[in-house]
Amino acid sequence: MRRIVHIGAVVATTAAVIPALAAFGPAQVPAEAAPEEDGAQSTPLTVEDITPKSIGSTSTVRISGQVTNTTDSELGDVSVRFRYASYPFSERFELDSFASGEGPEPSVEAGEAELDGPIAPGESAEYTLRTDAADLSLSSWGVYPMVVEAIDGSGEDVGSQRTFLPYRGGGSAPAPVDIAWVWPLADRPQRAGDDTYLDSSLQDSLSPEGRLGRLLTIGAQSDEVSLEPETPGEGTSPSAHQAPPGPSPSVSAEDASAAAAAANAPDESTQAQDGAGDSSDVPVTWALDPGLLADIERMTSPYQVAKDPQAAGTQGASPAEDDGGTATASMEASPQAQLWLEQSRTALADDSVASTPYASADIAALLRHGLSDDADAAVSLGRSTVERVLGRSADETVALPRNGLMNTETREFYQRHGATTFLLRDAAMPAKPQVQHTPTAQAPVALGRGEQGTALVADSGLAEVLRQDASRPGEAALAQQRFAAESAMIAGEDPGVQRTVVAYPPLDWNPGAEFAQGLLEASRSLPWLKPVDLADVEPTGSDAGQNRKDLTYPQRGTSAELGKSYLQPIKDLRGRVRLFNSILVDDEDPFRPAVLRLESAAWRRENDMAAPARALVEQALERHMDKVRILPTEPVTLASASGTIGILVANDLEDHAVRVNLSMLPDNPERLNIGNYQDTIEIGPGQKTTVYVELSARVNGRTMIRMNLHNLSGEPVAEEQYLPVNATGMGFQALVISGLGALVLVVALAPRALRKWVRNRSGGTAAAVGAGEGAPDASTGQGGDTPGETSAAAADVQDNGDDSASAPPADSADSAASAPSTEDEDGPGGADTGR
Repeated sequence: MRRIVHIGAVVATTAAVIPALAAFGPAQVPAEAAPEEDGAQSTPLTVEDITPKSIGSTSTVRISGQVTNTTDSELGDVSVRFRYASYPFSERFELDSFASGEGPEPSVEAGEAELDGPIAPGESAEYTLRTDAADLSLSSWGVYPMVVEAIDGSGEDVGSQRTFLPYRGGGSAPAPVDIAWVWPLADRPQRAGDDTYLDSSLQDSLSPEGRLGRLLTIGAQSDEVSLEPETPGEGTSPSAHQAPPGPSPSVSAEDASAAAAAANAPDESTQAQDGAGDSSDVPVTWALDPGLLADIERMTSPYQVAKDPQAAGTQGASPAEDDGGTATASMEASPQAQLWLEQSRTALADDSVASTPYASADIAALLRHGLSDDADAAVSLGRSTVERVLGRSADETVALPRNGLMNTETREFYQRHGATTFLLRDAAMPAKPQVQHTPTAQAPVALGRGEQGTALVADSGLAEVLRQDASRPGEAALAQQRFAAESAMIAGEDPGVQRTVVAYPPLDWNPGAEFAQGLLEASRSLPWLKPVDLADVEPTGSDAGQNRKDLTYPQRGTSAELGKSYLQPIKDLRGRVRLFNSILVDDEDPFRPAVLRLESAAWRRENDMAAPARALVEQALERHMDKVRILPTEPVTLASASGTIGILVANDLEDHAVRVNLSMLPDNPERLNIGNYQDTIEIGPGQKTTVYVELSARVNGRTMIRMNLHNLSGEPVAEEQYLPVNATGMGFQALVISGLGALVLVVALAPRALRKWVRNRSGGTAAAVGAGEGAPDASTGQGGDTPGETSAAAADVQDNGDDSASAPPADSADSAASAPSTEDEDGPGGADTGR
């Protein structure tokens, strides 16, 4: 059963209030908390509750809180009172001026209460003021200034707080204003790569007291949604942000109990009092960032958290390790993340859901800088992520431009993706100068070709109230009172016209639990507000939108976009991602979510983490690229003319099959020839394959082969490898060349060898004839044997002399044998032998 926790129902004493509010986390703390923990004692006076939020003519005003002695001496005779003005505010801007301390102080005093005993330094005392609205003599319907103050016995001011007193009496109450709530569930991107988180803040945020935990459970308005873990043997305990079920806090004014004193006294508008009106839920439209859902879903399995992401962005080294060991801490799967997702499916099952593009990508900047493909991908990935994680789809007709601003190009982009309703801020379609009241939120937007869409313009004044930090003691009550005052002023500006306001907090909204609950409760209980579903707000009538200017894009919108200097490194990264994707078999894009997270509009303000996030993604990409590689090979020795070698190619990617081309080129093709081999290779996840290559050596010696992996377009995708090949056996071609060389040598030397042989033979015959006749040599007078030997030796010398010069004609041997000079040299014996 759905319910709203009634904030107005508090007990009469702070002793009962403090334990009840302790579960709200940082929004409420015990009075004795140390100043350095939460700053509670820096405020001498706190206002913890004002009931009712609006008073009627018969209401009883009740204000409670505490006074803290922040001095070094004891405070005695302290009393608390409130002062108010007898005339209401006339314009909304006066609320800001009064809250900031400008303007005159209210002068009418009421509801004084004295504190029991003195207050020692550092101690606190509780107070409760009560007064009847009839005694205030308020003149008419409206919002009145009010100051709650504490003074000591000497009349010196101890502390004060300015706030507002909405009065709904006087018989001139305006018609209720419709209020449509947009409830954000968004955050900055939490991851760099898919597995590495920038810090552990997301885990803390998902707890019952964390930001996302509070937003989910409070926005759900249901006892069925709880982030408290189940106790064994018991059912799920109620959320820390929800009070246990009980009777209606509305009680009779005559009830003398403390609980009755805390509740509103009934008057003529009892059904409009806090907690006494319609008990149904306040309709909310959830504004989701699909990237956040994906970040939380990833935590449901083991993940990594970067120990020092800033260092990763400056070192340029892989974050896997550094001098201090691993740069990431391994985390177990988060039960809290699992519980948050389960409860979100329950909470959002029946409510309206609108989503930003994935990771709140900066659509305006992407379109401006030529990254429209990424903008399209952010929308499609965002929608599929919502469907996968929540089991339901978001409303594709509602667009959530960043900061509620959009130019024409952005509007056309969302329109192409099915949007007809655009949630904007006042700056995008401000009121016309002559309009003196808050225009209704809905206005028509021209979509071109005669089509018309709807702009829902969130009120900037309410947005400022919602943006307040109401987490410290006393701030929640004052912030709720400001919300009541703002909405009352809107209702009173143009009481005769039906209007709608959109309450749209910033996407990084971080309200205290008490404040957030009080806002929804006030939307339901304040008599001038009527909660409606955002999906039901549409322009009506022929004058719809006439009080607002046409769609505009202020200069501050352009200035806030991610600029060229930021996006250029991401463009370079996208080039490397494209190269990696080009080798994947199944046309995958695993780094697309990471790139979109880097393009988030959240980095407009939190750019201190943007560079480390990009560095971590770049390093993760390089590690993935390095997993597709040629394994190092030992040097190859060819002992014969040819041989076959095996080249091992590995795909160490665990989730992706790859397709690559292998190229092998020798440094000296004249020495080594590479035969045919399978150059296109497909390798499954975590597998290796061997490519067999035939080599043939042309000459002996060492040659280097360069080996590369390419995508199908020829772009290199891995580091080049070198393979030394040493040929030690003569190759076939070398043998042929050597044989031909030997043949040429033989042909060239054969005539010379034959000539020598003929000469030697001729000389031998002549010597033999001379020896047989026994004739003595006339010149020497020696026996016949000696002259024959001398002649043969002379013939050898002459032949050697011919060899050292140029080669003679082929018939020179015969002519030399019959020449006359030969007869003179050889003597008569020689001439006779020649004849």
